[in-house]
Amino acid sequence: MSASSAKSPKRAKSTKSATSRRSRTPGSKGASAGRAGKARGALTNNWLPFTAVGLLVIGAVGAVIQNTNPTCADRNGVIPEDWSDDVVNAAEISGFSPSVIAAQIQTESNWDPEAESPVGAEGLAQFMPETWDQYGQGEATSPEASIAAQGHYLRDLRRMMAQLEPADEQEELDLVLAAYNAGPTAVLEEGGVPEFEETENYVSQINELAGTRYADVCTG
Repeated sequence: MSASSAKSPKRAKSTKSATSRRSRTPGSKGASAGRAGKARGALTNNWLPFTAVGLLVIGAVGAVIQNTNPTCADRNGVIPEDWSDDVVNAAEISGFSPSVIAAQIQTESNWDPEAESPVGAEGLAQFMPETWDQYGQGEATSPEASIAAQGHYLRDLRRMMAQLEPADEQEELDLVLAAYNAGPTAVLEEGGVPEFEETENYVSQINELAGTRYADVCTG
C-alpha cells in the first residue's frame, strides 16, 4: 500500500505553593503587644488581596499550560513509541481524523519503521521512492518524517479527488484511501474506488480500524 502517484496496487509488509515563614520577635506586654497585634493584622489583611490575585494568576497559567499540551494523550496506548503528536499533526495537515491516520499506518506497515514492500515502498506510511522525493524530508524510515509526509500527501489527494465531487465525507475518505493505494490516476479514471480486490480490502480495513481500535485515539 505504498504512496505513489501512479502504480499498481500492492500490499505492504505488516507491520508546583511555597509558604513563607515570618520570624516572631517577643514583644512587651500591654500597649506594645496590642500594637504588634494590630500590625500583624494589618499586614495579613494587606496580603490577602495579593494572595488571591496570585492564586488566580497561577490558575490561569495552569490553564494555558494545559490547553497548550499536545492534543493527543493516547490514553489507550495504541500508538507506539512517541508518535502520537506526529499523528495529530498529520491529521491537522490532511483534514482527516487522527483515527484515520493511525489506522492507515497500522494497515500500511503495522507501525514498523523498517517495513519495506516487495516493490520498494518504505517506512511507516510506505512511500515509493519517487513519491518520497516529492513529499519526504530525510529518510523514509524516519517515523516522524514518514507520518509528516503521509499528512501532506493525503491533503493533496483530497484536492485531487475533489474533481469527483464526493457526496459526503465518507465517500471522500474512501476515494482518498483508494488513491493512496492504487494511485490517483486509477481512481480518477474509474470515477470512484477501482474494483481491485486489494484496494477495496485496503479501504475497508482502514475504515474498520478507525472505527474500532483507533476510534478514541487522540480525542479529548
